[in-house]
This record gives sequence, structure tokens and C-alpha cells, in this order.
Amino acid sequence: MKETKFLSIAIGILQGMQDGDHPDEVVMKMTAEQMYDALTELEKQYSDELQKNLQAEKNALKAEKTGNLRVTTMDGSGKNIPAQVKLFRLQKGETPQNFNRVNGRITMDRRITGFDGELICEIAAGEYVAEISCGSEYEIITDSFIVTEDALTQRRYELKRFADMAAKGWYAGDLHHHSIYSSPVYGGTDDVSERPHEVCNSMMAMGLSFGALSDHHNVLNHQEWKKEKRENFLPVISKEISTSNGHVMALGVEEDVIYRIPDDEHRKEDYLRFEFRRIVSQIKAAGGLAQLNHPRDLSVSISWNPKFYDMIDIFESMEIWNGSNPMLKGSTNDMAYRLWIELLRQGRYIPATTGSDTHNTRADDYNAFYDELSALFQVIRQNRAAASENYQKEVYVFEQIFSKVIPVMEKWAETNLTSGGVRTYVYQKGKPEQQSILEAIRRGHSFLTDGPVLIPEFAEEGSTERRIPGDHVRLEEQQKSLKGHIQLFSNRPLRHMVVYSEEGIVRDIDLKDHNLAEKDRNYCDYSMDLELPADHAGWFYFMAEDDCTNMAITNPVFLDR
Repeated sequence: MKETKFLSIAIGILQGMQDGDHPDEVVMKMTAEQMYDALTELEKQYSDELQKNLQAEKNALKAEKTGNLRVTTMDGSGKNIPAQVKLFRLQKGETPQNFNRVNGRITMDRRITGFDGELICEIAAGEYVAEISCGSEYEIITDSFIVTEDALTQRRYELKRFADMAAKGWYAGDLHHHSIYSSPVYGGTDDVSERPHEVCNSMMAMGLSFGALSDHHNVLNHQEWKKEKRENFLPVISKEISTSNGHVMALGVEEDVIYRIPDDEHRKEDYLRFEFRRIVSQIKAAGGLAQLNHPRDLSVSISWNPKFYDMIDIFESMEIWNGSNPMLKGSTNDMAYRLWIELLRQGRYIPATTGSDTHNTRADDYNAFYDELSALFQVIRQNRAAASENYQKEVYVFEQIFSKVIPVMEKWAETNLTSGGVRTYVYQKGKPEQQSILEAIRRGHSFLTDGPVLIPEFAEEGSTERRIPGDHVRLEEQQKSLKGHIQLFSNRPLRHMVVYSEEGIVRDIDLKDHNLAEKDRNYCDYSMDLELPADHAGWFYFMAEDDCTNMAITNPVFLDR
């Protein structure tokens, strides 16, 4: 359920915030199921008060008047392009000047302009702050306007591109996205309504050059998805295979690869190992790429079994950053990231990827539940003593979640959820094709991001050929350091960039005074030359961030002696 998933994410992050030497035992022992059961009972206990508050809000919504909005988005040449339009309706006391998206409510309404750059929609009358964007390479436009009853409000926006990464061989894509073919209508189990055409529009509105439509249970989307190929967008066929111990991605495979889930009598370790090897071999034999998705998910059925770590190398890539939850300490993404580092230190390199795992392009998965939680929190706070009689631990943890975690999750939900909210940039020469994209992923010629462009480049002594993530750099026998150049661009400010090796942090660079962009531009250029100590390092990887809603992680650059 989305409710328990939301709570599991929140509790995991709260647990990740604990002091390692003196953790709060009540917090550390809390589970999402325990919290959900307690909140369900408290909802029943205070149902009259809750219904009164929620009904008042519903009545206010029913009484709202509506108007019409027309938005046109174009690039710097005046050509209409699809783009993302986030609408934040201002609440009482808010103005465009004091608006902050972290305001205790998920008010974001995500819309996109069509392939023709046009959006026409009916929305509630009122004052809005709008954020118009098109991925990592364009400036973000912020605007405000008033929509009046029965009138048409029109806006035209020119999105300025400050970095053309495709011209440099770097292409952004979403490797994990679902469509209506994952729904019960086609034998699936997920509540998804968008058709492939709508998914393509959503991806392109995020500035993506390619995307994999990875539905469960079938490959019925393949023919429809391939029809979405365009001059500036490449559809990659895929399937997310459900197994009894994890989700495996079959990227670039036409045939329907099926994992045979055993009955209880035959659910033996030998059988499970054989079945994983069989489907991975089938994927590779068909010319596809076998990827392990979200290996540390809290659900056993979709998480990689720790007993099988010895055979994890059968996969050609691993999704360490899944868009369905933030990359924060204590999250399942953080656990997958740490697994990836652990394997790297063992000399077992599996190229890292991201995937949005979008099931709903509108990105309003948690809006209603968030409001219900907020309403319940207010009632519990007003009746704390009574509520704590039977649920003292749960009320205590609930208060901790609301003070420390909910603001972070609100910002994340309004910033990164949806198609391409997290994306994988890959490097390849020439026009991208499915096989060249898959080969770039296999080589780790890539970085993962929900915002910044981060590309470290190095060259061997006496050579001008650059080495990028996934490559090996040969060091001379007496060479003590490695010189390189970092391309680092962002349409939102960053705090720092960290360089890691197998020994931990090599360099932590404060980016506050490194912005090279002109002051009148709405982007940041932190690019720099960098020299790193290479005496003992076997590899370097890089991370740049402000917080979990604006960060990038590279695959490693390897050092050979």
C-alpha cells in the first residue's frame, strides 16, 4: 500500500538520522506496519473530529470556481517544445514573494505541455506560483499569475538552454517507467493509467533523450512504445521481471523472459539460484542488458536476497537510486548505494543506474494521504495525553516524523517524483541507438542525477584522450597524483562536491564561491580543474549535492598501475 510505503520511507529516514553511538531505541524499533495500525485506530478514535475538519475542506473545494489556463513553452530559437509546468496554488497568507514549497501541504499540481509545446487546462481560480522546467540543461523559470473565474489566463515561456549535453555525446534517459500495460487491464497489479504516448510526452517534458518502458508481467507495450521514436527521442524496449527475490530488468529484449516462480514445495535455494542464472543468460543471449532493480527494497519479494550476494555479479548494471523514494541516509536507496560501494571495495564492479519507477506521471501519489496525516497529526497534538494512553511509542515517533522528516519528504515529493525525476546520463559517440545506449550502461559511461550535470574527465600522461566514468586511467610508475577536469552545471545552487575512493572521502569541496556563471543567468557553473592524490587509490567516484532533491553521483573512474 502507498500508505505503508510512505510511512516506511519516513521511518527509515528518521532512523537514519539517529546518533550512531546513542540511537533512540523507540525510533529504531518502530515499523511502518506498527505505525499504520496505530494511526488507523487513532483515526477511528477521533473520526468525528477528523471528518468535521476534512468535510469543511471538501465543502470549500466544492465551492471553488474555476478558470482556464493556456501555457506555451519554447526553446531559445522560438521552437515549441514539451516542458514541465508545476502549479502551486497559494494558500491563505502566502504571496509570490514569501512562497516556500515546504509549507505543510503538498500543493504541487504537475502538468506538461504537449509535443507541440501547448497546455490548455481548467484549474481552480486563485493566485499561483508556477515553475516551468525541462530537465537538467535548461534554466528554471518561476512565475506568478492569477486565474480568474470563467476567464482564460495565457502565458508564454522561453526556456534557455545553458548546456547542450547531446552535442557532447551525453544523453539523459529514464530506465524504469511503467504504463497502463502494468495495470490489471493487461494482467498486471499496478494502478497505472498512462499509455506509452503519454509517457513519452512526460519524459520529453523532462528533457530526456531516451526512455525505457519497463512494465511488469508482459511485453505488450513493445510495439506501441517503439512507435514513439522521434528525431530527438529514442524508446528503449524493456520488461521488469517479477521474481520471488527481486526485480530483474530485461533491457533491449524483444521476447517475453519469464521467471518461473516455484511453489512452496520447490522453493529451494538451488532452484532460485538456477532460475536467476537462467533468465539472466536468456536476456544476454538475446542481446539485452540484465539489470538488478532496487536491491534493498523493504519488501522481500522485490529485494535481492542477501544469501545471493555471491552471485550478484551476473547482472550488468544495478539500480541504486530508485525514484519512488529519496536518496537519504536510512532510505532503501541509501542501502542500495552502500551495497554498491561495498561491492566496489571488494573489486566487484556493477555499473550503477537510476530509474524513476514512475507509476503516475501526475506525481500526486501522496497528496491525499499527506493531507490526511497532517489532519490526524493536528488532532493527536490537541489530544496528546489521551492518544498516548494506548499508543505512547507510536505518538512519540509520529511527532518525530512530523518535525524532522515530513518537511524533507514534502520538498522531495514536489520536486523529484514523476518521469525522469531521477535520470541516468550516458555517454556514447554518434546518434543514440538502443544497443549503443545499453553498451554505455554496461561500461558505466554514465552518471546519475535528479538535477546537476556532473562529468569528471581525466587523461593519461602524454595523451589528450579523455577518460570518463567507467574508464580505466593508466598511471606511470612514479605518478603520485591525477589531474583532471570536472564539468559541473546545475540550474539550482549546489553546496559541495565530494570525491570518494575505496578509503573514503578524498576531497570535500565547498562550492559556495566556485560559481563561474554570469550573475544574471539562472544557472550555476561549478566546473573546475582538479588534482587528486593517486598513491593508493584504485578508483574515484564523485558526488555533488545541495540536498536529496538536487544531487548527482558518477560511476567510478579506475586507476591502473
